[in-house]
Amino acid sequence: MALTSSGSSKRRRINPYDAAMEHYLEDPFFGSVERRVVTNGEGSVELGVKAAQQVLDAADVSSDEVDCLIAVSMFPDRVGSGDAGYLAQALNTGGGAFNVEATCGGSMSALLTACAWVQAGLKERILVVTTSRLSRAIEADDVTLKLCGDASAAFLVGPVKSGFGLLGAESLHTGKTCGTWLLDAIEDSSSTTSSGQRIRLRVDPSISHVLRTTAEPYLLYTTEGALAKAGLEIKDIDVVVLNTPTAWHAEFSANALGIELDRVVNTFPQVANIGPVLMPFNAYTATANGRIKAGDRVLLYGFGGQAEASAAVFRWPHVVLAAPPEDASVVNPASPQ
Repeated sequence: MALTSSGSSKRRRINPYDAAMEHYLEDPFFGSVERRVVTNGEGSVELGVKAAQQVLDAADVSSDEVDCLIAVSMFPDRVGSGDAGYLAQALNTGGGAFNVEATCGGSMSALLTACAWVQAGLKERILVVTTSRLSRAIEADDVTLKLCGDASAAFLVGPVKSGFGLLGAESLHTGKTCGTWLLDAIEDSSSTTSSGQRIRLRVDPSISHVLRTTAEPYLLYTTEGALAKAGLEIKDIDVVVLNTPTAWHAEFSANALGIELDRVVNTFPQVANIGPVLMPFNAYTATANGRIKAGDRVLLYGFGGQAEASAAVFRWPHVVLAAPPEDASVVNPASPQ
C-alpha cells in the first residue's frame, strides 16, 4: 500500500509495461528464441526484391500493373537515400516510387498512405516493400543484437468490396521519444553497402524510462481514436495485430487495452525484433494459420520511435498469401528456467 499526501491509502498502480517486462529480465535473450540474420551479405534491396517478387507471383500480378511502389527500409543499402527507386528499377514496376521513413512504424505509415491513395482513386495497385536490416546497424558487442533480426515483407494494396478494408485510423507523433535512438554513419566493414558507409544504431540510457512512460498513452490514444472513427469498440475486434519488438509487448498491449492475451498476435519468439517488418509479418502469420479470416474486424497498431504511432481498424478482405518464410538462421540456446 502507498500513502497519499492527505494520509489516505490507495493501491499503487503497477505500470503495465513493467509488469509484462518483469518475466523476461533474467533471460539473456529477453524472450527471443529464433532469429533470421543475413549471413551471405545480402543488402536491403536484394531482400526486398525477393519478398516483392513472391507477392507479385502469388497474386498473379505483373510488375507493370503496379502503379506505385512505397519502400520502408531500416536501414537501406546507402546512407542518405532509401530503396524505392532501386526496388522499382529492379522489379520494373510501373508508376512512381518513394520512401517512407517512420522507423519501426514505417509499414503502418506506408499502409495508411497506400489505402488513402487507393480510396481517393489516385492509384489502382500499390506495392509496399518493407525491410529490416538491423544486424548491419548494431555493433556485435551490443546486447540488443541478441533480440534483433533481418527480414523483408511486401504486400499489395488495391480496391476491395464495399464494407471491407480500412474503416478508421488515428495517428500521433512520438516526439517524446526523440533522442533515445542515436544514429550516425561509420565505415562498413561488411562491404554490403554501396558507399562503404553504414548507419550505426545505438540507444541512449534514457530509453527504458521513455518507453515505460509513453508506450501506454501512445497505444490507447491511437487505438481509441481509430475505433471511434470506425464506430466500434474494442469488444467488437476479433484480432489485434501490432508490432511486437519485445517478448512482453503483446502481454503489455493486451493488459493496457483490457483484452485477452490470445486476441493479440505475437511472433517475437519466432523472429525477434524485425523493425518495420513486424506488423506485416504478424498479419501474415495470423492469416496463414487461420486466426484472421475474411470478414473479421482487425485492429492494427504500429509504433515508430521519433516518428509516429498509428492504429487502424480493418474489416479483413479476402487476401492471397505468398510462400511462408525460410527457417531461422539463429536459434538461441535454451533460456534458463
